[in-house]
Amino acid sequence: MAVEIKSFEVSDPLNASLAGFAEINKNLTLIPKEKVFFRTTEKDKVALVSGGGSGHEPAHAGFVGKGCLSAAVCGDIFASPSTKQILNAIKVVAQNSKGVVLIVKNYTGDVLHFGLAAERARALGIDCSVVVVGDDVAVGRNKGGLVGRRALAGTVLVHKMVGAFAEKYSARYGVEGVVKVAHAINENLVTIGSSLDHCKVPGRKFETELNGKQMEVGMGIHNEPGVQVLDSIPSVEELVEKHMLPKLLDPKDKDRHFVEFDDSDEVVLLINNLGGVSNFILTAIVDVTRKYLKDNYKIVPVETVCGTVMTSFNGNGFSITLFNASRASATIKKEIKEIDSVLELLREPTDAPGWPVKEPEVKKAPSFDESLLEDVIDVQKAGAYDFAKVSELLKAGAEQLVKSEPHITHLDNQVGDGDCGYTLVAGAKAITENLNSVSSKYLSQTLAEFSDHIESAMGGTSGGLYSIFISGLSKGIIEECGDDKDAQVDKQKFGRALQTAYDTLCKYTRARPGDSTMIDALEPFVKEFSSSHDFHQAFLKAEKGAKSTGNLEAKFGRASYVEDTEAIPDPGAVGLVEFLKGVDSKLN
Repeated sequence: MAVEIKSFEVSDPLNASLAGFAEINKNLTLIPKEKVFFRTTEKDKVALVSGGGSGHEPAHAGFVGKGCLSAAVCGDIFASPSTKQILNAIKVVAQNSKGVVLIVKNYTGDVLHFGLAAERARALGIDCSVVVVGDDVAVGRNKGGLVGRRALAGTVLVHKMVGAFAEKYSARYGVEGVVKVAHAINENLVTIGSSLDHCKVPGRKFETELNGKQMEVGMGIHNEPGVQVLDSIPSVEELVEKHMLPKLLDPKDKDRHFVEFDDSDEVVLLINNLGGVSNFILTAIVDVTRKYLKDNYKIVPVETVCGTVMTSFNGNGFSITLFNASRASATIKKEIKEIDSVLELLREPTDAPGWPVKEPEVKKAPSFDESLLEDVIDVQKAGAYDFAKVSELLKAGAEQLVKSEPHITHLDNQVGDGDCGYTLVAGAKAITENLNSVSSKYLSQTLAEFSDHIESAMGGTSGGLYSIFISGLSKGIIEECGDDKDAQVDKQKFGRALQTAYDTLCKYTRARPGDSTMIDALEPFVKEFSSSHDFHQAFLKAEKGAKSTGNLEAKFGRASYVEDTEAIPDPGAVGLVEFLKGVDSKLN
């Protein structure tokens, strides 16, 4: 195994990082509670909002600036921001714009939360659309399947060019025009990354499956394993020529050939530092890449962008992005006559601090209306219950989950990005730490409040899914107990409410039993309890379902990008079972 990586640690790294960034970028306003950065916008222009998990700095807050993003929403480390965070960002910028476009990286949690936020924004009367960005070629069509390509450094080119278009032309073309430009740019982007090792995540133990002589081609930006492990570390020349550029440009590789490039096309090259490569080597990589583009493919980039734009903390690697400006321009010119070439948009000035080709212009930071920030939504009072008993059960489940975190984290380090255990523990603590503050008389209210606490604490895909499930459970309790506030919640009512919760969850995820997700544990639990009303038997069915994921291929989540996951049970399913195990221990 690789040697432990040394790194500086901060007691509260995320909040400290956001506060420090706000201090040195005074033309931006930080809403600390929501982890949102935003700038001054204009009422006749479309606002752009992006974001995602933290750990990729300067993305995404570094690309908030005139001629680029209007706001960025920062999730926890490697985890999507919550729906509430995103909706509040939309509401803040929508006060001074003619609509909002969300630019979303193609990861399950981001797509889920940004999508839900857009739906809620439209319900409020805000003109809001979503563009999902995916530029990675390592995944390929076969492995990507339904989830599609991951988003890598090419995302920042979308930010820059779409931001310039919104600044100059959105007053005329509106949200629809901005979306069309974004799609045309994304469809002509390809990226491949390589790294000598996994990155060190603050506050977590460093884990890697690579030894000191190995490296990975195609590694993602969340410590996901790459598409290929090289058993010896080649020179940069060999790595670029033999392993990276062919995956971007070889037309014979039908699985990964997403964009055509002709020697007459205007092409943009982006060399991105994943965080741990020196500037000295990074500019050397620029030279090497340009050489092999010209020698092997007759491609001479008309623009080269080099810098640290989309990182994975201190990831000791880099990525190569190619953008076919000619093809994107041809698509856009069909409907937007003012754009002769998208290169005009790339070259437009911006004061976004993360764009590596200019100095930011300091301006007065805008203010915002505190009343715009969303509060917890109240629900109908229904379902009288024994709060003390339920509290005891929840504490037992949370304690068992915390105890099993190292095992869950170990599993996730093999098939995902290593954060599943930490994320589930955050959800467990959100329960135990709020037991004294939530409503205690009616189960519908208690569940609704826990749904909000869990989503805020967990973030990411798991937070969204559990929040939706618990919200659905609250809805089920209301349906079962009706207007009779004193109606007690019994096993029969709770069983039917569980089925309502599961049906609600299934509206927002395509994962089903057999897809190697936490659904493989949740569905049999709900089905058994709804039928027998026996918690122990339902727990045993969930346990069996979780074990079965070790024989299944993951089809959703970050594990779906990883080869050979069949022998490893899904960490999310294992985590759910551990929580149920704790509850069961108090009932039996």
